[in-house]
Amino acid sequence: MKPASILPDDWHSQGDIAVTALPLFDISADGFSLRTAQASDAQACRMLLPAVNAEASYVVAVDGRHGLVVGAAAVTAACRQWPVPGPGAMLHVIPPCRRFGIGSALCSALLAAVRRQGMGAIYAARRSLDEGEETLGWRRLGFTPCETVQEHQLPLDKFVPRLAPVIESCRRLGRIPPEARIVPLYAADREQVLQLHLDHLGGERDSLAQRISGRGPGAFHPRYSRVLYVGEQLVGCLLAHRESSTVASVDANIVIPEFRNGWANLWLKLEATQGALALGITYFHFTSFDHYEDTRSFTAKLGGVVTKTMVLMHRRLT
Repeated sequence: MKPASILPDDWHSQGDIAVTALPLFDISADGFSLRTAQASDAQACRMLLPAVNAEASYVVAVDGRHGLVVGAAAVTAACRQWPVPGPGAMLHVIPPCRRFGIGSALCSALLAAVRRQGMGAIYAARRSLDEGEETLGWRRLGFTPCETVQEHQLPLDKFVPRLAPVIESCRRLGRIPPEARIVPLYAADREQVLQLHLDHLGGERDSLAQRISGRGPGAFHPRYSRVLYVGEQLVGCLLAHRESSTVASVDANIVIPEFRNGWANLWLKLEATQGALALGITYFHFTSFDHYEDTRSFTAKLGGVVTKTMVLMHRRLT
């Protein structure tokens, strides 16, 4: 059965532009009600929450006069495990109907559903710009940040003079195993690199396999992307693609836990920098997470700047 439209009868299209005369809403006088989404609400849910897939569980808010869906919320089927287990959530109320408690009511409905599942928290289904409108909206609903992701831009001219002596010192002190080696991506075992990425950063297998093979949008550059081995063990990689003639974007900087916070990360960066400089790259653009303390400290010391800060909002249920 075709889902019923939430648009009024006088909706029409002019070329590629949809024009609608929305009814007047007076939530303070007419009120609203919540219900579990029905088949007839499918189109409204897609319009209000386009980033949420059909496997999610939806709740809708309906205005008291027109019976139209004016807000929707959903919890995802997939769950995040850290810092406590819980599903993702999205929520949207149309602008004319905001500030009347609809968002809070939808949020309460989601929280109740998550409690019934025995989960300990609920998370925004996507990161949002720190201090942006979306983040402020989550804050009003009692959510707080649980993860901060920063985007950085770093000039490469200081890399080699600063890093090369450090790596040489690590060699003299015997901190770098003699069997350790770094190779360009094209010389590495692609299947091993793919599995390392999936194990530590996740991702979609087929898309990653293409990028590691140098195919498709955002393909990892085979020459300045670097892979670190200790003996036959793959312990890290730095994967990047070219954004412009002078800027490369670092998509993945992975070191397995037992080799973190030391020579491995620095050596990968040095080797990748030398390869990039040889091809005319002068800046790295990359992302860091909260547990990348050494990367953030290192970036600040070398004159890098934070270009964007994103946060993942969450609300604990206990």
